[in-house]
Amino acid sequence: MSKFFSFVAFIILFSGNSFAGVTTGYKLGKGTLKITTDTANNLEYFFSGGTKGVYAEKQDNSWKPGIIAISVDGAYNSFFRHPYHVTRVDNKRYGAIAIRQCKKRSGQECFLFANGYKIVWDNGSDKKKRKLKRKDIKAGKTIALLTELGFYDGDRSSVTSTPKIDKKKEVKKESVSDKDIVKKLKDLKELFDSGVLTKEEFEKAKKKLLN
Repeated sequence: MSKFFSFVAFIILFSGNSFAGVTTGYKLGKGTLKITTDTANNLEYFFSGGTKGVYAEKQDNSWKPGIIAISVDGAYNSFFRHPYHVTRVDNKRYGAIAIRQCKKRSGQECFLFANGYKIVWDNGSDKKKRKLKRKDIKAGKTIALLTELGFYDGDRSSVTSTPKIDKKKEVKKESVSDKDIVKKLKDLKELFDSGVLTKEEFEKAKKKLLN
């Protein structure tokens, strides 16, 4: 998983909060789903319009959550952002596109997880509680809400550390970290080359990663 850089983010040019994939019931997630910490952090970024969580940063243009798809293992996702100010409307099936992008990256089945502030993945939790409130998101409660709803139960992407330091293990951990950074840089470059990220966004994200 390439953490923040694992997802593909696009701008949604829709005037409402209805998307073809969701309104027609297209591949809505159903059943148990346990997301990784990286995905939980991405969801906090997604629901907050990029202003909360570990990936939070100043947004030049305000946006709100559009639509997001997640892989069945909870480790990969692809989402679309919904701008507050819409200048053009199109008829693209963003739900299908998000699922396809997620499936291509993960090599697994992916399903729609949320449409706007509403979690459409039915894991048997309270349907009313799956409609997140903006005030809770703004207060930084997204991760707690995902935990309460049964989608998240802690860090599933990291090995639990112990007080005793093993020098061999420590060297191995540093090597893996370096490898991850290289992969993240490659993912960033792919997003930039495909036009998803502007040059400014690419440079800002690269600087944040290297620091």
